[in-house]
Amino acid sequence: MMHLFHRIQPRRMISLAAGIPRSLFHIRVQTRAFNAHHDTFSLRLAGRNYLRTRKFLLIFYDTGSVLVIFGMFTAVVLLVWTMVSLLSSTFLRVTAPDTSTSLLKRAVEVATRATTRSRVTHAVNPIIPGLTVPLKHLPLILLSLCISQIVHESGHAITAAIHRIPMLAAGASITLMFPAAFVMLPSARVEELSSLDRLRVITSGCFHNLTLWLILLAAAWSGIGQRILLVGYEDVFTRGLIVTHVEADSPLSMHLPVGSFLTTLDDFPLNSSRDAWSTYLLEPTPAAYRQGWCVDTSRLGDDHQCCVDTASLSSCFVSLESAMEEYCTDPVAVLSKMQNRCDSSISCLESQSCIKPRGDRDILRITVHEGAGTEDERVVLWSGPKYEVWEQVQTTHLAPRFGIIPLGLPLVLADFFQYLKLTNLSLYLLNSLPLPALDGSQLLIILLEMVFTGWFHTPSTILDIEALRTRGSRPRERRVQRVLRTFVMIGTCTLLGLCVMLGIIEWMIV
Repeated sequence: MMHLFHRIQPRRMISLAAGIPRSLFHIRVQTRAFNAHHDTFSLRLAGRNYLRTRKFLLIFYDTGSVLVIFGMFTAVVLLVWTMVSLLSSTFLRVTAPDTSTSLLKRAVEVATRATTRSRVTHAVNPIIPGLTVPLKHLPLILLSLCISQIVHESGHAITAAIHRIPMLAAGASITLMFPAAFVMLPSARVEELSSLDRLRVITSGCFHNLTLWLILLAAAWSGIGQRILLVGYEDVFTRGLIVTHVEADSPLSMHLPVGSFLTTLDDFPLNSSRDAWSTYLLEPTPAAYRQGWCVDTSRLGDDHQCCVDTASLSSCFVSLESAMEEYCTDPVAVLSKMQNRCDSSISCLESQSCIKPRGDRDILRITVHEGAGTEDERVVLWSGPKYEVWEQVQTTHLAPRFGIIPLGLPLVLADFFQYLKLTNLSLYLLNSLPLPALDGSQLLIILLEMVFTGWFHTPSTILDIEALRTRGSRPRERRVQRVLRTFVMIGTCTLLGLCVMLGIIEWMIV
């Protein structure tokens, strides 16, 4: 956010000043320590030796102006899309029929539909620590927000230097717990610029956020971060995954200690792809069993009630050859064994049958090694939705080469850079919205001015006797400009308010 001040600030201003907060929820600090560096940079750009640099920067920020204008329209479209999506999903939830009287044999189908409806995705999803993201990620979110704010304000400072506008001060503030940065520029000097020059100054902050997002996106695509991490870590992807963290209140914390080596989920090998862990646990696919288990037919119950009643202590199994042959038996006694695997009933004794769990059962079989170099295997059985394992357990394919290197550092860095990308993209889109106190409101004013008075309009020059210099005089805003600006801003505020209200309603009825 860029602050423009009309009045001339006192010459004697301390280098670092902390504004007295009106409440304990807002703290503001500003400094003039960077003003001299800003002035030096501005003078160098005005010199002959830096003409090419100045021309390059002008072209660079002209491109940014176009991209930010595009971002403003994109942000408005996303806002409309989100409102329509929230409105439709809220309507479906409110009008959904009660399925409590459904037949037991359709309980799985009903639960699947309910889960699908509860996970409606929207064009814009808020980042709320403790609700939409883990609360432990709050420090990473705040750090990425600080960096993104500094990157944003550096854009305003650089374009101000290009156009010989002095910087009055720079600073930061904290409201509640959310950080913000700012630079203060004299609004009178900004108003003297042509429409195109002012457009560069206003849009440069959002453009910096977009540029950093593109750089981070390119870095992630190129895999340069992975190559840097391989200096201190070994890639054990071909053998499986390593447990780096388990939620303290999770039942799995007693059975999957940090450092455990996971090789398969059911019979699905975790070295089949880089995203095998997330793919298998999050996608609604049936359990993958390549082989069955040889079980004595005397242990297989004739009562098929467990295949209908999900609350039964026994679990539903089917023959490996024919899914129509259903049996009920204790899942722990069968699935916890590493031996007695079979490809068909022919591989078993005459008194045995080759069976496997029915694919729609909420039972997950996790094969565990105590360490990457051990041969001893054991099985951990999880009863419940598979996505809960993904939520409670974090894994990595990078093992430290040295004991002093933290095992979970790659995941922390991955989360941080992910949030850094999200905050920069969010600031690019959010600040380009035509809302009061945001860059988008000034952008809207400039666009309307360029449309009604000319794209390259330069203010008329008049003599300011009090300031002993000439200054520009902007044309008066036409009534149609004022009406359009008010209509667009009120419309955007209404859209944002509806999205927030519908989001709260949807969250309350889930």
